[in-house]
Amino acid sequence: MSLLRHDITTNDWVIFAPERARRPHDRESGRASSSPPSGCPFCPGNERLAGPEIYTLRGGTAANSPGWSIRVIPNKFPALRIEDDFRRVEEGPLFRFMGGCGAHEVIIETPQHDRILAQQTPLEIEFVLRTLQLRFNDLLRDLRFQTIVIFKNHGESAGTSLRHPHWQLIATPVVPRTLRIKHAVAEDYFDATGQCLYCVLLHEELAARKRLVAENDHFAAVMPYASRVPFETWILPKAHQSSFGLVEPARFRPLAELLQAVLGKLWTGLDDPDFNLTINTAPRGDEGKEYFLWHIEIVPRLSRPAGFEMGSGMAINTVLPEDAALFLQSVESG
Repeated sequence: MSLLRHDITTNDWVIFAPERARRPHDRESGRASSSPPSGCPFCPGNERLAGPEIYTLRGGTAANSPGWSIRVIPNKFPALRIEDDFRRVEEGPLFRFMGGCGAHEVIIETPQHDRILAQQTPLEIEFVLRTLQLRFNDLLRDLRFQTIVIFKNHGESAGTSLRHPHWQLIATPVVPRTLRIKHAVAEDYFDATGQCLYCVLLHEELAARKRLVAENDHFAAVMPYASRVPFETWILPKAHQSSFGLVEPARFRPLAELLQAVLGKLWTGLDDPDFNLTINTAPRGDEGKEYFLWHIEIVPRLSRPAGFEMGSGMAINTVLPEDAALFLQSVESG
């Protein structure tokens, strides 16, 4: 069973999930393969290996059988579980823990084992984004959950254990400190200026155009001025909106188009790099407030943090974002 322990030295929580050590891993070598492994639990025909579906898009076939285009299932080796206790227990003046209460879902974005997100059509990506929002809003109905993190790991160095394209969603009973700090900085800026920090930031980036990767009428992809890693890319909406859960249905197509274009540029220009993708959004209770702008962050894994980064928390980036953006601007999305 999972549990959360409070780190008194950082005022943050750590999830202990021993069961996740049992996760299966693809044993394929290299990026390409002629056919998917017969035991891939995310491939059609192996639904029984992955577990019963929570939600699915399918063409009239029976539940938990082939014929689906997107499938949502509970993670078989979850970091947190809905059934666990969320009450906090004191073990002394400095030691506090709580049960591993939360949710951990897998969104299998395609039935095709090797069809990565960069190779999918905007329509396919649109339905994935709609599904992510649907699950996000459904889990928010559980008042025990304070934060819902939507993320995608692509490649071994990004933490993926199974190659078949998928996203994950984890709901937690606490707000992680890193997210609290990010929201607090934005809230302080709003209190001081009356403006959304991220909206102002996007306005300045669009005016400068030095770090702009691509844009359409509704979204823009930029490389942050102080990027933490080479080719870090953010996708932000041009109209203010605090929560991913409130994105209008009509906005998902232009978002899908830009996401596909950016990932296609990274895939082509950097030879399919490993990356982590997260959707950043306002915390529970702040969905209607104006201080935050939800956005997507794409972090390629082209370098590894070493001693200084681990000891200081300060990043060392070897590529200026202006140079990275200029390079990607010239790359066809594939």
